Amino acid sequence: MWAYIIAAARGDTRQSVNKHSSAPNCRDDHLYSYRDGKVFTLSSSSGPRPGPSRLNSCAMTKSPRFPCVKKPFSTNTLSPLHMPTNCRNQLEDGIEPFDEAVSEVESRTNWVQRQFSRLTRNLRYRISGEGRTKPPDWFLDKFAAQTFTDPEEPLYQAKRSKFLCGLRLAFDPTLPTHYHWLAVVSLAILYNVVFVIGRAVFWELDNLTVLWFVLDYLCDIIYLIDTVIHVHEGYLEQGLMVKDSKMLRRHYLKSDSWRYDLISLLPTDIAYYWWKPGSCDYKRLPCPVIVRLNRLFRLPRMWEWFDRTETATSYPNAFRICKVVMAILVLIHWNACLYFAISYAIGFGTDNWVYNLTGSRNESLAHQYIYSFYWSTLTLTTIGETPQPEIDAEYLFVVADFLAGVLIFATIVGNIGSMISNMNVARVEFQNKMDGVKQYMAFRKVSGELEARVIRWFAYTWAQSGALDEENVLSSLPDKLKAEIAIRVHLDTLRKVRIFQDCEPGLLEALVLKLRLQVFSPGDYICRKGDVGKEMYIVKRGRLQVVADDGKTVLATLSAGSVFGEVSVLEIAGNRTGNRRTANVRALGYSDLFCLAKRDLWEALADYPDARATLTERGCQLLRKDGLLDETVFENAQTTQQSLEETVHKLETTIEMLNNRLQGLLTDVGEEQAKIKQRINKLEVRLIETDDEETGSDDTSADGTELRSDVVQVYDLSSGPPISSRRGSAMMYVSHPVRERGHSLSVERTPGLIHFPPEPRSKSLRLKKNHKDVSK
Repeated sequence: MWAYIIAAARGDTRQSVNKHSSAPNCRDDHLYSYRDGKVFTLSSSSGPRPGPSRLNSCAMTKSPRFPCVKKPFSTNTLSPLHMPTNCRNQLEDGIEPFDEAVSEVESRTNWVQRQFSRLTRNLRYRISGEGRTKPPDWFLDKFAAQTFTDPEEPLYQAKRSKFLCGLRLAFDPTLPTHYHWLAVVSLAILYNVVFVIGRAVFWELDNLTVLWFVLDYLCDIIYLIDTVIHVHEGYLEQGLMVKDSKMLRRHYLKSDSWRYDLISLLPTDIAYYWWKPGSCDYKRLPCPVIVRLNRLFRLPRMWEWFDRTETATSYPNAFRICKVVMAILVLIHWNACLYFAISYAIGFGTDNWVYNLTGSRNESLAHQYIYSFYWSTLTLTTIGETPQPEIDAEYLFVVADFLAGVLIFATIVGNIGSMISNMNVARVEFQNKMDGVKQYMAFRKVSGELEARVIRWFAYTWAQSGALDEENVLSSLPDKLKAEIAIRVHLDTLRKVRIFQDCEPGLLEALVLKLRLQVFSPGDYICRKGDVGKEMYIVKRGRLQVVADDGKTVLATLSAGSVFGEVSVLEIAGNRTGNRRTANVRALGYSDLFCLAKRDLWEALADYPDARATLTERGCQLLRKDGLLDETVFENAQTTQQSLEETVHKLETTIEMLNNRLQGLLTDVGEEQAKIKQRINKLEVRLIETDDEETGSDDTSADGTELRSDVVQVYDLSSGPPISSRRGSAMMYVSHPVRERGHSLSVERTPGLIHFPPEPRSKSLRLKKNHKDVSK
């Protein structure tokens, strides 16, 4: 069993262990099963457990060869990977492998192997830090953000592939491993960008056939692997990383990247079958490697790596300059190859402009490339004399080079100039501020001693923080990230502050965002006794002295993490000094202090009554210590505050009860209103039917009169206007829709409808009305 444990720690397979485990007492039962890649477990069954050299565990613990083991193993799980390093090394030394029983030669060989494996393991631990266990930081764990875990939906979970040995075909582009892979792909792309065109023109460079074949097809393998990775790169959907293989492939095909990847993977090397490599010379150009130009279609992957590097690096301006310099060199290289190719097309040595191939020096590869590169540099930069062209083709090529050089290098020089100026923008801005202060002090004739203090303050500020305005720099971030950055940056100071150790994470975030950093020079008084207190201070760096009124007697010394000035901003009832400072605090040297304003403190404590009570209690202790607290006033204020809180609670309860009763009354009114509307509608229908049955009689029937009286009565109940005529009243009411406003009754009134009632529907009534109008 112990051989299996050591085999797992070393990475050996079960078969290699079973070959030597032939002893009858060393066989493995079902209780001690071993599988590759699994953690060893020992069942907590009774009876002796196998130990080294067929000893049980009890005997092993008594052996002096295992000083790190003090008692028998009582846990259910035993893993040598989880043991301390020293115990694991002693355990490996004490256990005799089964190979030692074969011969002394094998025993010595195994001892050498163990020593070598121990040495390599220690080196690996020192380099990677695997064996180091960092103690948990309770303060950071309490206030730091929790580790994000992927959701369990299938869309956001990677699945194992059936064709690629169970590999999970989903790659997170935000991981460092993906960034490193892009760097490898960028190297392969840069190789093709430089050497494909170079080997196609300089035939002696292409004669190293074996080396180029290895590098070419190594790059092709990288391209192929990168295509598989590119197809299965995760993307964000609703803020989450999609890892489903089918969704990733579908998203990849919707983009334009698959076209470039497919073109770059086309096997154009098949042309080597008809166009043999190494068959080119000064009489036959270009070389067959020119068919691999399609590999340059993978350039967008290199640009992606450039963008990610520029975003991730802490020196983006320096990286931009390096990228521009590399682009210049590649451009000059390609132009040099074109010059050499045009010289071949026109004829080497036919005139003074083309390359002259005669002579042993000119025939060498080094001279050919260096001269072409020199000519390309002079032409593109337009800083030197170049040979005079003699034929039209040469003139056209030189003109095109001049135009390209002027346009491209003007852009490049402008970008480099702006980048260099941006690198020093912080220093220039700081220098301008300091110069402005100097000019002001010189104009106002400030004393030399004070001017020297101001200049020293500027120098200290620049040396410590680079004169960064943290508020402006972090203004674009959300409050959560700003608070977490502030906690990380000022962690050493915040962990020493007692009021922050017991407060809730939300209160710490609120307070950290309101802290303002102030720098004090040596001898500056942060506060004096009797001053009105409007801020409290937390010492971040430096040492402060609490001095007496004479300015010489030191009462106490404050260091990083100390808090003072909280008594005057807490407004404790019974404080005999009111909100006045109770001590003189002076900076011993340059000191960085966090300042928290009174208003900001109370705004933060409004939602955290426990923290407010803790701060108040600490302030009371300080006042009691100096005899500045009136206990009677303090207790009366506490009682009054409690009574006020009870009164407010009772008022809130009463208001809630009245609100519920009002809602019930409004509901009853709404029901009554609905019933009245239904009755009015029924009466209107009956009135209309009665009017249609009339045949031209002058007087209305008794039923019609009763019906009108009913309509008038109901309409008056619903707060309607008085009705003047039978038809006018009925139609006028219909023309006034009733509108609900909350639960109240209201009627929309349109004056136009009142003055112009609708025409009667009965034919006899219309004739009679027209006759009256005519007679009038």
